Amino acid sequence: MSRLIVKNLPPYVTPAKLKEHFERRGAPSGTLTDVKVSSKPDGTSRRFGFVGFKSDQEALAAQKYFDRTFIDSTRISVQVTEGAKGAPAPRPNKHIQVSASATLDGKLEEFMKVMKPKKGPAWANEAASQPPVISSNDEAMPSPEPEQPQGELSDLEWMRQRMSKAVDEKEQVFEQSDDDEPQLKASSTEPAPEPGTSKDPTKETILETSRLFVRNLSFACTNEELADLFKPFGEISQVHIPLDSTTKQHKGVAYVTFARPANALAAYEALDKKSFQGRLLHILAAVDRRPKVEVVEGEGRKKTVKDEKAAKRKAVAGKEFNWSMLYMNSDAVASSIAARMNIDKSDILNPEAGDNAAVKLALAETHIIQETKSYLESEGVLLSSFSSKARSDTTILVKNIPYGTTVEQIRELFEPHGTLSRVLVPPAGTMAVVEYERADEAAKGFRAVAYRRLGNTIIYLEKGPLGMFSDSPSSSQAPELSTKVTGPSTAVTPIRTSDQTLNDDENGEQSIHGGTTLYVKNLSFATTQDRLTKVFSHLPSFSFARVQTKPDPKRPEARLSMGYGFIGFKDGEGAKKALKSMNGFVLDGHSLNVSFAGRGTEDAKTRDTTGSSSQSRTTKMIVKNVPFEATKKDIRDLFGSHGHLKSVRLPKKFDSRSRGFAFLEFVSRHEAENAYATLRHTHLLGRHLVLEWAEEAEQDLDVLRKKAGVGYGGGKALPGQKRKLDLGTTGEEDVEDLEA
Repeated sequence: MSRLIVKNLPPYVTPAKLKEHFERRGAPSGTLTDVKVSSKPDGTSRRFGFVGFKSDQEALAAQKYFDRTFIDSTRISVQVTEGAKGAPAPRPNKHIQVSASATLDGKLEEFMKVMKPKKGPAWANEAASQPPVISSNDEAMPSPEPEQPQGELSDLEWMRQRMSKAVDEKEQVFEQSDDDEPQLKASSTEPAPEPGTSKDPTKETILETSRLFVRNLSFACTNEELADLFKPFGEISQVHIPLDSTTKQHKGVAYVTFARPANALAAYEALDKKSFQGRLLHILAAVDRRPKVEVVEGEGRKKTVKDEKAAKRKAVAGKEFNWSMLYMNSDAVASSIAARMNIDKSDILNPEAGDNAAVKLALAETHIIQETKSYLESEGVLLSSFSSKARSDTTILVKNIPYGTTVEQIRELFEPHGTLSRVLVPPAGTMAVVEYERADEAAKGFRAVAYRRLGNTIIYLEKGPLGMFSDSPSSSQAPELSTKVTGPSTAVTPIRTSDQTLNDDENGEQSIHGGTTLYVKNLSFATTQDRLTKVFSHLPSFSFARVQTKPDPKRPEARLSMGYGFIGFKDGEGAKKALKSMNGFVLDGHSLNVSFAGRGTEDAKTRDTTGSSSQSRTTKMIVKNVPFEATKKDIRDLFGSHGHLKSVRLPKKFDSRSRGFAFLEFVSRHEAENAYATLRHTHLLGRHLVLEWAEEAEQDLDVLRKKAGVGYGGGKALPGQKRKLDLGTTGEEDVEDLEA
């Protein structure tokens, strides 16, 4: 739908003139992705051409505007074309076909001679010598060879000369050995392979690699747009658009990798030679990526299990992660706290100090996490995005780094693989956030740095959540960061909430509360922030409108819309009214899809856990993934530091070992919410504590009754009672309960 065919063009029209005609003043605005005028082999125009647009709406608007209009004095016809079938077939060259068929077909030559007009008397043609015509089905008789004088022959040679050749061929069948006979039968009975049943090597390669090579793409195409095109066919593992290393421009090709081979084959069959953003896609089978050459230290060294596990872990880096977003190295946490308090690290981990070392380390980690979250919020990071499953292609979370890691060290690791837009290192120096300008450079940096050793630890990398930053990075950000973390002995004060609020006020953007922000998607790429503000500004309690943008690969100083944005209101009532009135509103040819943003939705299931903690209706909490070595005293000491506990229950097995979860009850709901928000990212003895709100006691009893009823027939078939089987006359079985 995004490609137009223009017929009845003047013979002198060139692609440049056709492009100028479609971009003239007064025409509908649109981005031209392809302009082509079809020509004959001799270079003359076939008087039709193709024009491609970036979107279907732009193509339809241009078709309505230019159809049955004039180029000079020639009226053109503009129609929508789908794929390669819309182009008219070239006219056949009759002279070439007749001459070729005449040389191949003898019957046609004979017919042409017979049908020639007579140029003389009839008897002259009849008397003319006709060349002998030999049928293709009849075999020519061999000419007899002249007999040569023969000498004396033996009886065997004389008999062999007089034996028939046909008889020799028939006898040859019966003289075959047992090994050759099956081959002869198979060759004689096997039918000739039909051309339609031959296997397609392209499809076989796709079924082996699950990878497609897509070319003739629009130079304005992005990874997200290409992923949206192939996503309906199945799960996509990777979308890669190569860029030129010097100009950083799109090459017009891409690689799409599917999770399953059948999905890749379905996408190939459905999208090959189809129009996308005004261009005809040409899809081929892509081979597997070349395996990396592994350098083994020491010649002839046998690979250990540890080396194989490390190589396998590095190969699948970036695919699956089970860590917490704010995971920190325990040694780095202890070093950070020891440096701040001017004590030795051994004093924190001393088991003879009286307090539990594991609990002290968990409390120290909690303090570092709260400080890190405050720092990230002050730098424009949306903590609510951490609960999102969607991952960014340009943001990387650097974890498990040693204490005292500086911005310069992080830059030295990642900058050789691409241009960095920002690097964040919190005051504790236990983690970092790296953002690249381009997705392909971020992928290179991820593969190169994953599981590398930094100091005495191994770096863990994870892709950051999508929409992690609320604004674009400032130019003065890098110098500020380089001075915040200078070394292990630097004492850095944590960022206060008042400082964070002051920074937000200086930026000029009002703070956003939960339930007052709307998420607007399916925006037209031509919709600007001023246009969006003008549409929503008449609504009550309107605060701001923002369109998410990204850098333009063609013009670095400009920015492109990402197709979605956010609308802020001063109160929740205004946001709800705007949601009801503006959902489905058509703006610039696009129907808007409006919903509550992730930080404030009416659906509790989609809320961030920080928002859901304030909506708790109970003081009871379930703690999952508790280490088996942890005792009830450890749980009480850890959670008791953030609120008064009424009871702590740690269920055990029959052998007195912990079952891996605990039940807590706080004195007040406020203390329970405070403990939930503070300890939700904490690790105890290396395990991430998973916190959930427990149900009310009445609900617990109802659930237990339902479970018991399902297992024992609603109370009729309780365990320990005797049952008697009674077979009635109808053959049905009745179960009667007897008294115990």
